[in-house]
Amino acid sequence: MKVLKRILITIVAIVLILVVIGFLLPKTRHVERSVVIDAPPCAVFAQVNGFRHFNDWSPFVAVVPGAEYDFEGPDFGVGSKMTWTATDPSAETGGQTVVASTPYKRVDVELDLGSQGVSQAAYLLQPENQGTRLTWTFDTDFGLNIFGRYFGLILDRQLGPLYAQGLANLKRIAEELPKVDWSDIEIGMTQVPSTTIAYSTGESSREPADIGAALGAAYGRVAVFIAANGLQIAGQPIAVSNYWDERGYGFDAAMPVSGRPTRGAGPKSPVRMGETYGGRVVRAVHVGPYTGLEENFHKVEAFMIAHRLENNGRSWEVFVSDPGNTAEEELVTEIYQPVK
Repeated sequence: MKVLKRILITIVAIVLILVVIGFLLPKTRHVERSVVIDAPPCAVFAQVNGFRHFNDWSPFVAVVPGAEYDFEGPDFGVGSKMTWTATDPSAETGGQTVVASTPYKRVDVELDLGSQGVSQAAYLLQPENQGTRLTWTFDTDFGLNIFGRYFGLILDRQLGPLYAQGLANLKRIAEELPKVDWSDIEIGMTQVPSTTIAYSTGESSREPADIGAALGAAYGRVAVFIAANGLQIAGQPIAVSNYWDERGYGFDAAMPVSGRPTRGAGPKSPVRMGETYGGRVVRAVHVGPYTGLEENFHKVEAFMIAHRLENNGRSWEVFVSDPGNTAEEELVTEIYQPVK
């Protein structure tokens, strides 16, 4: 009995010592890894500002094989959410949500790790040389969880290599994207309603002077049509792109209108009635001369590629400013590209 008693006392003493040591261990742990990517910050930001394509580069797909994934909220930005349900009973079910997003600089994520509690992750972006340094961080607070505090001693060795692998995967994807920096323009995704328009089809070369003359003539025809039919102008002029290639520039010059035409709107009329696209679009704002529009269309295209967005129809411009009373460097033009 004395031997057994001494053994029990020793076990209790060891447990107490471990508990005391556990409480002396740090309750919070921080893990981070970083990589330099040969791509502009905006292109890298597009990869981490949501979860629709997270599994394209995530190191955790192999860790939780066969998991089922669901997505909620917007594709990108605050509120974007991914949850996973593990088919392996030994694996955890959880989710992650974007809780803060500062364009091209930082994305903060809340991690729901099931029985392991809630932790935080972040993606920090800094320009470096001609590319971007991306740092992926993980922070957790074990609180009074003694076992968690002990696990924290090996957390960096467990999680760090996974983070490094994920960043290597992301680097490979981002460096295959167009090296186009769209951070100097206002650009993003939104929804637009369909609008009734009166429009006239035209074409020209791709020379700015020829485009201006052709658009001016087409808008003149539309203005005559509107006046003759007692319609009301309901918005700024629109130019819908039919083509921009070796043939030149083909377009529909349109004006949003309200009312119903009383004559001259048939298929042979130089001016017809129609409806603009309604639905998801990429919207960008161009400020300056119209000659700079083509460059910003390339930025819209790069934005779509980085976000894996598919074209869903003809793009168009809305001429917000009146060039008759606005300095050329202050002209505002909105670019819209329908996406699926």
